[in-house]
Amino acid sequence: MEAVSSLAGRVADPLLPPGRSRVGGFGGADGLAAWLEEERVDAVVDATHPFAARITASAASASARAGVPLLVVRRPGWEPGAGDRWTGAASLEEAAGAVPGLGERVFLTTGRQGLAAFAGLDRPWFLVRTVEPPGRRCRRGWWCCASGARSPWRGSGS
Repeated sequence: MEAVSSLAGRVADPLLPPGRSRVGGFGGADGLAAWLEEERVDAVVDATHPFAARITASAASASARAGVPLLVVRRPGWEPGAGDRWTGAASLEEAAGAVPGLGERVFLTTGRQGLAAFAGLDRPWFLVRTVEPPGRRCRRGWWCCASGARSPWRGSGS
């Protein structure tokens, strides 16, 4: 069986898995359905990040249109533990609106593409962790570090 790994293309130099790979979007569900048919794909495994709702919706729609079975695999999400203080938010913008009331120091791990939602905040102090350097997205007064680390993390790496 041949597997083709498809990566979204969010990082400039992705760590490619063994075998055939493609990087970049399909142009939504229509483009993915067309690709599935052109490539004569037998099955789709959606193992995207738990927050990748749009990709999962496109995979479900495209698989149904192309008549291709779909298996969705998800790692469990983080669960609150004893002593944690979680604040839920439906979007990055909603999260940014909640930040000023949460404390003076924020560890922000949205990825470089999510930083814009927080750019209007002068306070609190931010430690921003991204895989790749955020470039101009790192505001003055923020401390930004690009770790180069990619998941899956295990043990102390998480």
